[in-house]
Amino acid sequence: MTNLCAAVVGLAWGQMHLDALRRVKDLEIVAVCDSNAERAQTIAKNAGIKNFFTDARQVFARADVDLVTLATPPATHVELAHQALLAQKMVLCEAPVGLRSGDAAELFKTAQQRQVASAVAFQTRYLPSYAYAQELIAEDYLGTFLRATVSFQMAQPWGFNGNWAADEKRGGGVMRNIAAHFIDALLWWFGPAERVMATRETLFSQVRRPLQVGRETKIEKFTATADDAFTALVEFQNGGTALLNFVTGVRQDAPWQITLVGSRATLQITSGALSGKRDTERDFGQLQIPRRLELPDRPREPLMWALTELVTDLKQMRGETSNGRKPPTFQDAANAYRVMEAIQRSSDDRLWTSVERG
Repeated sequence: MTNLCAAVVGLAWGQMHLDALRRVKDLEIVAVCDSNAERAQTIAKNAGIKNFFTDARQVFARADVDLVTLATPPATHVELAHQALLAQKMVLCEAPVGLRSGDAAELFKTAQQRQVASAVAFQTRYLPSYAYAQELIAEDYLGTFLRATVSFQMAQPWGFNGNWAADEKRGGGVMRNIAAHFIDALLWWFGPAERVMATRETLFSQVRRPLQVGRETKIEKFTATADDAFTALVEFQNGGTALLNFVTGVRQDAPWQITLVGSRATLQITSGALSGKRDTERDFGQLQIPRRLELPDRPREPLMWALTELVTDLKQMRGETSNGRKPPTFQDAANAYRVMEAIQRSSDDRLWTSVERG
């Protein structure tokens, strides 16, 4: 029996939203929307969805839509999410939410005023390694938090020709669109950040990448204005420190890694696998994650299944049943954005910079 009807707005990254929503129990996708009419029509037809639109306002006006998921570029988030909330639609918005912390904070306020359930797609919280790390940290597995290191590198420069992800003004860049998820996880695990020292750069402003056209390989060239690298030292209010190093365009992918060091133990997440060692244990090794935290179909599509779990929790906020988990909120997005804004100010000024408080 269907008890929630959903619509997906933005069908590039939103195709993962479609895959995730299909796997949520008692949920039906009743509409899709994209500025590209041909894409909207094709996806709707292939997915067996009756309604497709190019104007999101038509989606928000429908009485049969309970939940709207927004997978559009960051510069469009505020207006679309605000309109959906005013129409009393539940909202799931992609991270990082808008172009500044104030955008997410304002949406959080609107959602509270309208008493509408909402969430932000920080679905990495639902990855088994992240979720179990959070439980262990809450149980004082680490002891006092001392240090964290986050390392991420990607072969190609971030963003594509003509794509918003390569455009600073439209919310592109590796910090906003990849690192935001890691920053959210650190705040989730360890609480508020106090200050940062950082550099943020566009190493490859003139991008060259191979493009296959039929049997011929051509070199595509374009200019990128968004950041493709940054390094930040983040001090937390609890006294711990995190070192973040993100770089794209290094011509070779590498496993991303998070290392969490405490006074009594170390935890490490490497491309999804969780390892650890306490002082009382002999060997550093992979930890057995409880079955209740595991995702179906692992490890083929973990981010999609993690989003399924997030939407399931959001859906339960509408009813009387709940498994006790609360999905990430617009307030969480604002908190992550405040750290990113401090990173930018520190990079501009070459000084330690305080993280503003909400």
